[in-house]
Amino acid sequence: MNESNILDSVNKEVYARADVIESYENLDMMLKPEKLLLEQLAPSIRDQKILDIGIGGGRTTKYLLQLSKDYTGIDYSPEFVAVAQAKYTEARILCCDARDLTIFADQSFAFVLFSFNSIDYIPHEDRKKALREIYRVLKPGGVFMFSTHNRDHEGFNQLPWQGAFQFNLNYVKNCLYCLYYLPKHLRMKKHENFQPEYAVINDNAHGFSLLAYYISIPEQTKQLAEIGFSSVEAYDMEGRLVTSDTTFPWTYYLAKK
Repeated sequence: MNESNILDSVNKEVYARADVIESYENLDMMLKPEKLLLEQLAPSIRDQKILDIGIGGGRTTKYLLQLSKDYTGIDYSPEFVAVAQAKYTEARILCCDARDLTIFADQSFAFVLFSFNSIDYIPHEDRKKALREIYRVLKPGGVFMFSTHNRDHEGFNQLPWQGAFQFNLNYVKNCLYCLYYLPKHLRMKKHENFQPEYAVINDNAHGFSLLAYYISIPEQTKQLAEIGFSSVEAYDMEGRLVTSDTTFPWTYYLAKK
């Protein structure tokens, strides 16, 4: 099995696990940058067609339905689709993979959201395939919003004790968590992949179970431009417009067609 197939297989298996589904089932909040960016976009996307990708248990569904009833949510996990549909019976929710959006016509949506770093759990070439599909289904002038792991984060690919020592309870808890899962982490490290453009690492999510894609702001901006997106803007986890960031592990993007 090649590296791409391993990544896909590992991550799909994790997102089908009962404990992982349960962890997302009752999530019902918007993060600070999501709130700020959606407030900024609201006048242009209100009552327009919206596509919400990788919805999990429907964390963002309620908020986007308040902006537009012309809402479609998708996830590649049938288990998550069932959870989200049960919670939001009025919403159109489908089992669909971002790498193949052929069920949607060209230029269908004014706004596409791919939140919670969900795009980071598909292989590199498939990521570009998903970006091309998103670009295709966006209307001219449409906006794509997503978040992704930040490779330039100061703690990238470090266990807590490999960084600066902190004398607080959260630091101790984090160390104990990582020590407990260290054997699994060491087994998973053989699947890591470091390239000039991006890296795939086994970070601490869900007990070091996943293989996650990390990319810097300049490389992500370049990747989007190569697909055809224009006016790419990056935001940190405080919702501030940035061109580089070493402080936060996630970065948010707005890209226009």
